[in-house]
Amino acid sequence: MQLAEKIENICKEVELFIQYGVQEQEQQEALELLIKYSNDLLVLQVMKAFYSSLPESREEAISRIAVIEKKEDIFLLTLSTASHNYLYLATEQKAVLLGQYGQEIMEPDMLALFGYPDAKVFFSKYPDPERCQEYESMRDAGSNFCPVCSTAVGEYHLLGCSVEVCPWCEGQFSRCGCRFEQLGLEVLEDEEELEELERILQAKGRIAYAPEQCPSYPSATDEQDGH
Repeated sequence: MQLAEKIENICKEVELFIQYGVQEQEQQEALELLIKYSNDLLVLQVMKAFYSSLPESREEAISRIAVIEKKEDIFLLTLSTASHNYLYLATEQKAVLLGQYGQEIMEPDMLALFGYPDAKVFFSKYPDPERCQEYESMRDAGSNFCPVCSTAVGEYHLLGCSVEVCPWCEGQFSRCGCRFEQLGLEVLEDEEELEELERILQAKGRIAYAPEQCPSYPSATDEQDGH
């Protein structure tokens, strides 16, 4: 399934969940936020998880989504309604409810991904979710994130990202032939070969994302338009 089709399908699902699961007086607010993030797969996964299984069966609308922390492609988010706040772990593939903010965490091990040994330590650092920065779609966040794989400045791209720079020829890593030359292969066919590629990339000195990488790389839209 193409990305655009996947996004469209999730939007339709979320709209249906809102129609049947949210109080009528809050539906407009819910739909407006859906429109705001209608091109952001990460947020759509969070909305789908929330509205498809409303916490405590509360018929509430999401009013705000904020970022607590990010590690590679994993986001720790706080989701707010008019009267409650929730903690979610999210990627573009799935979103998981960790619990109501400030209360018991259903999957405390998830916090270990961000270096927190338990919920008490986490909530001591982030006692008020309202002080967390509102989530910006990667498309609107400027050059702080890679426009293709959403990696932050200074972090490594997801393997295969079209923006990553090749450490051997300094060209576009997904298009140059260096990976095949270094591996002595004509095509990458299995997980072991990808793991070996990642190993030799690290050994050579993998190039982390920087804002100046973007201008010389066409967007997916540009490629489709033939520019």
